[in-house]
This record gives sequence, C-alpha cells and structure tokens, in this order.
Amino acid sequence: MNRDIALIPVAIIAISSASILIRLTEADPLAITFWRLLIATLLTLSAARVSGRGIKIGGWWPLAALAGAFLSVHFTTWIASLFYTTIAISTTLVNVHPLLMLGVSRYGLSERVSRRTVAGVLISIAGAISMFQSAAILGGSNLFGAILALTGALAFTGYLAVGRIVRARADTLSYTAVAYGFATFFTLLVALAEGSPLFGYSLEVYLLFALIAIVPMLLGHSIFNYLLGKYRAITIAVSALGEPVGATLLAIPIFGQIPTPFTVVGMALVLTGVAVVALEEA
Repeated sequence: MNRDIALIPVAIIAISSASILIRLTEADPLAITFWRLLIATLLTLSAARVSGRGIKIGGWWPLAALAGAFLSVHFTTWIASLFYTTIAISTTLVNVHPLLMLGVSRYGLSERVSRRTVAGVLISIAGAISMFQSAAILGGSNLFGAILALTGALAFTGYLAVGRIVRARADTLSYTAVAYGFATFFTLLVALAEGSPLFGYSLEVYLLFALIAIVPMLLGHSIFNYLLGKYRAITIAVSALGEPVGATLLAIPIFGQIPTPFTVVGMALVLTGVAVVALEEA
C-alpha cells in the first residue's frame, strides 16, 4: 500500500479546523480570504527557498493562474457563507463537489472511474445530504449562506480539475506557489473593488489569520496539491468530504452545536464513502 495514502486523514483533520478558526475571527470575510492566501503564498515561497528547489515556472503557469482564480472564488464565497449559516450547512454544501468531480474526471480528464469509486462517492453524498437535512430546518439568512457554499463547491471542482492537469507538469511547491499567488491577487482586486478593510485589526485577529493559513492551507490544501500528483482528482475530492464531519465534531465543544441523529448518520456515511474510495485508490 502506498504510504502517501496516510496523508489523507492528516489533510482532512487540518481542513476541518478552517471553519472553526474563521468563525472565531472577527474580520471582514474578504480580509480573511486575502490574508489566508497571502500568508500561505509567502510560506510556500519560503519553503521552496529553504529546500533549495526554488520555484520553477513553465508553460503551465496560465493554467495555474486559472486554478488560482477558482481557488479565490471558492474561498471568497465559502468563507462568507460561514457568517450567514451554520458550520454544518456550510461545510456540508461546499463539499458536494465530488458529485461534480465525478463527471469532470470521467469526461473531462478521461480518468478511470470504477464502480467502487462511484459507490463511495454516492455514499458520501448521501451522508452530506443527511447532514444538510438536519441543519436546513433553520431559516433566515441560511438560504443565502447555502447558495454561497454551493458556489464555493462549484469553484473548488474547477480548482481540482485544473490542478490535476498542471500537477502532471509541475512540482508541488511551484504549482502551489503560483496558484496561491494568483488567488491572492484576484482576492485583493475584489477586496479593493468592494472597499473591504484589509488592515487595522487587533494582534489576536492577525494571529488567527496566520493559523488559518498554516493549519488548513499548508497542512490541508497543500497536502491535497501534493496528492494530486499521485492520485486521481476524484479521490482527493471525496477525501475532502471528511471536512464537515471534523468541523461538526469540533463545533460541539467550541460553539455548543450538538449534532442531531441525522447528522450522526451523515458522518458515518461520509466516512464510509471516504474509506471506500481511499482503499480503492490504494
């Protein structure tokens, strides 16, 4: 069994912390997105320099820029959704992208999609739906938050699809630095256009910005970028479905959000689907 498969649960745990840290951050959603991407970009560049590998730019950089645009849309919409709806709804809906990724992998990337992979994706999607039904009884701004989260899911599908193509031609650090860098640039343009405050926050908020960049970005998304060079895009997409499970569990002691029976069933289904796909790939 390829030992790289053990990195999947590490990445899942890391990205599960994102929604918690974001909800604890009292800042404009666009500011959170900008600083998360900027710090992650700078750390990636530093890692490339320390390792001695540097950043090697090739003819693939326009595609990496496109991936950065998708990533900017993903974070901009999803982070905003966390301030309009619950962590359970937001993290569940933003992670329905494996259903979209299934079609992209099969018809867009010409990747093999076995019956077991399809079964694993469908099991995970069923779990996500169960978790959504449990949280959707809330009203008010939750509908708008759900729309933002779904938009984030669409954008993340594009990010994974483009990243899969680029990773066949670029090393992890080079691709990650370029994609994160362009994502930062595009987010900055939106923030300036919207007049969102990017500065003037407390030291505590800036520390949270750093944590959001280091834990879910570098220990989560960067690991997924590495694994895109090893495994199919659909495998990475469905693995990310572990996020709503981890986020919901973390929200219990921090925000007092107790999962309903439907949520518990959803967690079990999501984890089962992730295990099926991961074992199939291994």
